[in-house]
Amino acid sequence: MDCTFCKLIDNKNAIIYQNKECFVVLDKYPIEKGHLLVISNEHYKDMLEAPDDVVESMFAVSKEFALRLEERLGAKGINIGTNIGEEAGQKIMHFHIHVIPRYPGRERSFDFGHNREIDAKTQNELSSKLK
Repeated sequence: MDCTFCKLIDNKNAIIYQNKECFVVLDKYPIEKGHLLVISNEHYKDMLEAPDDVVESMFAVSKEFALRLEERLGAKGINIGTNIGEEAGQKIMHFHIHVIPRYPGRERSFDFGHNREIDAKTQNELSSKLK
């Protein structure tokens, strides 16, 4: 299978957190500083295909990291969500949850199609703060 997220699970340097159901990484093309992805360890196309215990665990991890984004990065709001199907904006057909911090005075876009890749220095700084 040629799945970006299945390959990412082997990149231990990119992973901020991992348990038996999922792992957390910074989004490679963040909508906002600290934008995280909670990704299932096993390949499920989307949330509807994943077992309930995996979904529950992933949303619990999403909550934990939302709290970290507030505490460690000063986020004043958080968007947590998953896209199901291309029509809903899903680009990679592997179950994942977006955890997007929001800051005062910033645009509240959901432009998942942009191409502004996170630079290595920023990725390292944010990973250190969120681990």
